[in-house]
Amino acid sequence: MSEPPDARSCQIHVDPLSGRSVFVAPARAQCPREEALDECPFCAGNEHLTPDEVLRSPADRTLPWGARLIPNRYPIVVDRRSSPTPAAPAATAAGHRPAHGVHDVIVESPRHDRSILAVETPHWRASWELARQRLAQLALRDDLVWGGVFKNSGRAAGASLDHVHSQLVALDFVPPPIVAQLAAGGGDRDPFSRIIAAAEREQRVVATSTDLMALVPPAPRQPLETWLVPRQPGPWFHDAGPSVVAGLADLVREIVARIERAAPAAEFNWWLHQAPFRTSSGPEPGAGRRPREGCVPPGWRWHLEILPRISPLAGFELGIGCHIVTLSPEASARRLRAI
Repeated sequence: MSEPPDARSCQIHVDPLSGRSVFVAPARAQCPREEALDECPFCAGNEHLTPDEVLRSPADRTLPWGARLIPNRYPIVVDRRSSPTPAAPAATAAGHRPAHGVHDVIVESPRHDRSILAVETPHWRASWELARQRLAQLALRDDLVWGGVFKNSGRAAGASLDHVHSQLVALDFVPPPIVAQLAAGGGDRDPFSRIIAAAEREQRVVATSTDLMALVPPAPRQPLETWLVPRQPGPWFHDAGPSVVAGLADLVREIVARIERAAPAAEFNWWLHQAPFRTSSGPEPGAGRRPREGCVPPGWRWHLEILPRISPLAGFELGIGCHIVTLSPEASARRLRAI
């Protein structure tokens, strides 16, 4: 298997006006596009085409695997701990620094399934359990601050391979959306209880399970956008129990099926937001001070945001930072509930 990426190959550049961080990852230009099944690196039998797995299900390597978690061969961040040429993390005068972190791929089926709706249920649930286990591992490291999971489904949504897979990233800083969400729940306030109560009152609830609720948010960025929110407070997905993880897997598939029936051929992204890791060891060079335990507001909850790619992002959205949506939140919820 090839050597891990050089730690100098990924950089974070900061825009001096907006403070926006940009990941410069040249290896991403080399991401393959599938041409034939025998070239798919994620299919069972082609394990030699990927880096060695970090986790698998089942863990017994004498049994066929149903889900795998592997390092991303084309990462946006590089783990200095495993890089053959570690680079100093200090920021430069030019306003950029090496992008340190972990970037993995979760292969959700040994078959060449192109939709999560085709994945066998045990494999699909196992892929979420692998994500939970990996985040729990990374949360123990003193050089990482936050981790999450995301999916690109479809070429317009950023997927380079058709074989079903998600990605997991852990960073040495807290992303701005997480900072903003934590600030919204500052003090003794519980924004998620208010979000759930408003969704019930305004009939924006799409579906429910024992532990989770699927709802259209009050300010969706796209028609049919749906959030999956735990009924009980819990800031870290990696602390969730097995029944919650399995319930999330099942509810994700239900919502994706509803979206696909409401908007056939719609591609989508999703991302799992959770609180910063609870460990803290003071400042990390070039990355700012780590959040301390107790910085998470009471009642804060990890959650999954599913965003269909129905309307294009144009000049207003990209230049102003505000979104235009053609369907009200209530109408989106009615449409999703009806099918």
